[in-house]
Amino acid sequence: MTGGPAGRIRLRRRRRPNPPPPAPAGGGPLFLATTLAGLEDVLADEVRARLPAVRVRERGRGRLILEAPDAAPLLGLRTADNLYRVLGRFRIGPHRADLAAVTAAAAAVDLRPFAPPGGGDAGGPPPTLFVNASRAGQHTFSRFELAAAATAGLLGAHPRWREGEATAHDLELRLDAAADRALLSLRLTPAAFRFRGERAFSPAALRPTVAHALVWLSRPAPADRFLDPFCGSGTVLAERLAYPAARLTGGDADAAALRAARANLPPAPALGLARLDARRLPLRAGVVDAAVSNLPFGRQVAAPDGIDALYRDFARELARVLSPGGRAILLTDQVPALQAALAAAGLRGESRLELSLKGRHPQAVAVTAG
Repeated sequence: MTGGPAGRIRLRRRRRPNPPPPAPAGGGPLFLATTLAGLEDVLADEVRARLPAVRVRERGRGRLILEAPDAAPLLGLRTADNLYRVLGRFRIGPHRADLAAVTAAAAAVDLRPFAPPGGGDAGGPPPTLFVNASRAGQHTFSRFELAAAATAGLLGAHPRWREGEATAHDLELRLDAAADRALLSLRLTPAAFRFRGERAFSPAALRPTVAHALVWLSRPAPADRFLDPFCGSGTVLAERLAYPAARLTGGDADAAALRAARANLPPAPALGLARLDARRLPLRAGVVDAAVSNLPFGRQVAAPDGIDALYRDFARELARVLSPGGRAILLTDQVPALQAALAAAGLRGESRLELSLKGRHPQAVAVTAG
């Protein structure tokens, strides 16, 4: 059973800004890649492995600053929630009076290279912008006042531009203030980016970027015989389909979740879906090289027989079906129950990372034979 909102999400698509101008001499442009807090190392590892021309310049909670020739290769990062082009960085004071410096710094940013088609023409419709702001530290102003100060500077420097609405604008900018430093960036990705477009979600379904992080931790290999026995609406399987595999098997005890998975997943010769009980897997011994699953946590998705019994029976089956050298990545916030179940089945579990998901703090546990 996997995680996220129930039902089908329909997200409004925004017109993307024009590509950024060429990099200045002496260094490439900077980009902000955001991810769920806890996944920074996974995203950095994905960047290093898949994009050798991209450099990780800085790390922060839930974000990386990347240097890249342009934005195009970054759009393939599957652990990134959103991508932004960095437009400016400046110092910021703690007092409301210091907002005047924010206005001045924003006024120095040139938005003309990013104007929508026709937006720079005198006879065309005025382009619109919207600024979202966040702050961390001891400031006497609110994030709304911070956003207003930046908006005033941008509009003052671009007289034809107008302020848009949160749900209707040509350009969306992000201003992050942390202590005495501020970062202004331009959003490059639409709202649907982190959801991989439109899809159906079952209760407790994972965000695709989180599912990809779990798949990445499993070290996907082309020869893998892969299993997700709590597949829910198929988010983990969809992310594993991004990499070659010999065989992918997914299943769930919930018929509605399995219908959602069939609707979400594209046809693939290597993929098989079935309604199954993870406590009694219909598989021969030793036929699974890698397993990744978002286990039932006990609150979002209740297990009739209790989490302890479910984990104990599943761990016994996992030990049976894993091949020699096989591995698994399991997500749960019931880590003591899982560790006890793994130990009883002769398996070892090591917590690899902790996430913050809807007020809970599940961990990704890497499983190997004892």
